[in-house]
Amino acid sequence: MHYQARGYTVLPLAQSVITMRLSNIPSSVLPNRLATQLASLGILTSTELLFSSSPLEIYARLSPKSISFTCFEDFIKALGDYLVTSGQDAAESAPEAPVDFKLETFPALDKQLGGGLPSARVIEISGDRGSGKSTLLLNSVLKSLVKDKEIEALWIDTTGDFPIERAVQILEETLSSIDELGPTLERLHVSTAIDIESIHEIIRSLEAQLSESHSSRIKCVVIDSITPLLGVYLSAASSQGHAIMAGLMHSLRHLAIRYSLLVLVVNNATLMRAPPGLGRPASREPVSNPYSAFESTIRKPALGPSFTFMTDATLWLFCWPEQTDGEAQSIYIVEVFRSKFSISNAWNTFKISPTGILLSSDYLGYNREDLHA
Repeated sequence: MHYQARGYTVLPLAQSVITMRLSNIPSSVLPNRLATQLASLGILTSTELLFSSSPLEIYARLSPKSISFTCFEDFIKALGDYLVTSGQDAAESAPEAPVDFKLETFPALDKQLGGGLPSARVIEISGDRGSGKSTLLLNSVLKSLVKDKEIEALWIDTTGDFPIERAVQILEETLSSIDELGPTLERLHVSTAIDIESIHEIIRSLEAQLSESHSSRIKCVVIDSITPLLGVYLSAASSQGHAIMAGLMHSLRHLAIRYSLLVLVVNNATLMRAPPGLGRPASREPVSNPYSAFESTIRKPALGPSFTFMTDATLWLFCWPEQTDGEAQSIYIVEVFRSKFSISNAWNTFKISPTGILLSSDYLGYNREDLHA
């Protein structure tokens, strides 16, 4: 049985659901022509089809008149039934894979994320310039290195401005002894990638290292930012850019799943405009982002919806525009736009100290009214 909540397909938590590539699902459940169309949109697995977005939003991206919305919904329901049955059979013979690393963000938000951002995932971190994306990741990564001295992290810098001074400041306020500063920084590896070829080379080198080690110390990979690497290739007039983007994201997902890594990709933001409708051109006026809990959010992740659907979750950051008189520090908000492993629309407020330390709030909101409650 299926339940509809806010337009999303939701399966009962008591049932076991497995992830399958759409191309491997019997055509009696999901027609091959539909699976091919979905693949062209970057929707390659059953999890991406069922949980990444609402059926209506996915249907709107399909070729016009290729299938009715009623039939599309019927296929999704049939797919859910098929996966639930297959998942129950698989659960009896295969133990659950352990998650050996979770990146902590804020205590209140981590509770909704199951303890933090889990390994074997590719997660998008998006927001405008100055919204705290890099600061959040730097704090979280450094905190994990301080907490567990046996792990390492890789930071891929695409702009040549990795904040080493800020990293030192954060560690100086976090570590119990200044003698631990050097050894901790040595476990944060920083590489520079200026184009798509160089980042593929880094990925190949990392995989070669991981494949030779039975117990790799690297648990987290950050790409800050992925937007300049892919943005130059994307064009509405050519499919080559989409193929390049899909190829890179496939490599990152392979790396995450095979070696149980957490891959975090920073994506810039762009203005949200209403899409064109029947006989209506696209509007130039900004509109509210439907994924956000705040009506004032008129921005969205760059690189388009296909990129977002190639990740497991999107965390959106922004600086709250309304600042009270006398408030020394700006208020920032991190919001779960969408997630395949936790609830969406939960958000947490925080501040950033002059030295770059995150000052978290214990308050967690779920809707547009919570900030004013």
